[in-house]
Amino acid sequence: MTTVDAAAINAAASGLARPTVVAHKTLADAAKTACQETAAALAEAIAARQVAHLALTGGAGGRALAAALPAALAAAGLTADAGLDRIHLWEGDERFVPAGHADRNDLLVADLVAAGVPESNVHRLLGPERVDSVDAAARALAEDFDRRGPADGRFDVMHLGLGPDAHVCSLFPGHPAAPTTGAAVVAVHSSPKPPPERVSFTFEVLHRARRVLLVAGGTGKIAAVAKGLGPADIVAAPVSVARGEATVWHLDRAAVGLPA
Repeated sequence: MTTVDAAAINAAASGLARPTVVAHKTLADAAKTACQETAAALAEAIAARQVAHLALTGGAGGRALAAALPAALAAAGLTADAGLDRIHLWEGDERFVPAGHADRNDLLVADLVAAGVPESNVHRLLGPERVDSVDAAARALAEDFDRRGPADGRFDVMHLGLGPDAHVCSLFPGHPAAPTTGAAVVAVHSSPKPPPERVSFTFEVLHRARRVLLVAGGTGKIAAVAKGLGPADIVAAPVSVARGEATVWHLDRAAVGLPA
């Protein structure tokens, strides 16, 4: 049953290992290292389970990751002829706008599809041209996740960005959607950041992930990083509960308050 339970999410996060923080010279360097780790984890998943599931993200971190990921996969031996057909791509959060709209995060998968990830393995959110509400889109994605997602409900890797307000995915501070429990997917209405309607995987899914990799950069993220490394508090700082089985933050030096 779907409920809202901030205390339960805070407690679950507190029971998981705290993030490891790695500072890099640039955001591109941070993304490159995160993508190398991603590729290794996906290759390991394919060897162990014959399939791998990766949740992607948007924003500046997502763009940096998307730029670095194809080369990292190729370097790990994952090509159109060996492994890319076994990778499933999901958006950790997506905007409820029409397919092809500039605000869609799934535009960032184009190079991965060109490299050899089958379009049928890209789990896109239905837009308003196909369903009549963001709630219907969320239900369809949840059904797809139940049907074609990881058998144990655990992503092999989840990528995260970080907003200056300490939000991750489309789970914002103080927003009623953020503390959702009992569901894998949540519809987000009246997002404080446009566009206003979005769909996000929940923290329950994030907490089950085998590996969570957060990439962010810039002095505008210093306060959010500090909040994220403080006590688990989903209401004030959703990033503070953004943990999986293993969590690594790849940040540029500016985001941790260090000189370039």
